[in-house]
Amino acid sequence: MFVVKAVGLAVWEVALQMAPWLLFGFFAAGLMSLFVSPEIVSRFLGRAAGKKAVWLSVLLGVPLPLCSCGVLPLAVGLKRGGASKGAVAAFLISTPQTGLDSFFATGSLLGWCFAVVRPLVAALTGIVGGTLIQCVDTDARTVQPCAEEGGGSARKGLWKSVATVFAYGYGTLLKGVAPALLLGLFLSALITVFVPESFFDASFLGNDWIAFPVMLLIGMPMYVCSTASIPVALALMAKGISPGAALIFLIVGPALNGASLTMLLQILGKKCMAVYLLVIAVAALLSGMLLNGIDAQWSLLPTYTATCTGACSSGCAVTAGAKVACAVILFALLTWHLAVKCVVQKLRMRDGTSARTADVRRVTIKGMRCDHCRSVVEKCLASYPSVQEVTAAGPDAFEVRGTLPETLAEDIRRLGFEWVATE
Repeated sequence: MFVVKAVGLAVWEVALQMAPWLLFGFFAAGLMSLFVSPEIVSRFLGRAAGKKAVWLSVLLGVPLPLCSCGVLPLAVGLKRGGASKGAVAAFLISTPQTGLDSFFATGSLLGWCFAVVRPLVAALTGIVGGTLIQCVDTDARTVQPCAEEGGGSARKGLWKSVATVFAYGYGTLLKGVAPALLLGLFLSALITVFVPESFFDASFLGNDWIAFPVMLLIGMPMYVCSTASIPVALALMAKGISPGAALIFLIVGPALNGASLTMLLQILGKKCMAVYLLVIAVAALLSGMLLNGIDAQWSLLPTYTATCTGACSSGCAVTAGAKVACAVILFALLTWHLAVKCVVQKLRMRDGTSARTADVRRVTIKGMRCDHCRSVVEKCLASYPSVQEVTAAGPDAFEVRGTLPETLAEDIRRLGFEWVATE
């Protein structure tokens, strides 16, 4: 019972510091979705292949709140739109490492100096990686942009825009990172409770020459989003690991994951893929050394503890009552997405089983690893004129009411996914 209480208190302490800025970050990301949609990014960069496209890819990619698998469909769209491999690689490198949500969450837990360093590293890594791949790529063929869909949509009303902001920020985006975020909070709490103080200082990981490559090897195959990795990094630093080693984990964890490597190989090719991996690894190691050097010279980073973060001084403007309210709201949203919503959807599906007609078909698609991926596929299915309704039927399936075209498999493949079956 004591252990359970200690873990619960540790989770609550981290959530108190993180929740206000995290909720604000999700709101900012939802607001940004009104002006910088993935479709606009894909079309705009598709026409701008070249050196300028590398910089533009980074400029638009850094604030986008997308994970390492959620960015893949956009990368496929960029490539189809005519963007060079350099521009696509710059977008793939810079986008998953940070975002508006993770920026504010990093500031709340690790301090605002750390929060500024993350997007700077993501931007520089994207520019260097994209430029190198632009030089290495020998495939000079130009892909003609896909035809534009006709007709612009009407301007959204105020209330509809507000609903879109909240639906994307606290719905689609939060649901996509909810499992990883909750897991990150619990991992942070477990490290806080069970790992002795200054454990890493007294062990081999207290030596950066060992800790750096270890963090690199741990982070590369893991699937962890830029926001969910923050509390884990905090707990590691509270136990003695250096900020530079933690930064390596924060870079390579979101930027790479084993599940996305096969698709990256398909998008970039073997030679460019090797450059891609090498750039991220070298940039992570150099960034870790540079951060430790800056901290040793100017002491810009705070002393990290498990219960009070370096951003406490800058976060004092958020009152204790507001922190509690935000933490309660955050856990309520996580509970809704991870438990209540799933039960409600299952009950709706069960109630609607008897009302189904013969034209309802189940479509199974592989490669969807987050909510953004599923949203892209769902929009594709719903865009067919002969389809009346599309509903989620599982992590890799949809129920479609209407008639599906013969081009379904090809359309899904172009998005970066794989059509398996239609029943």
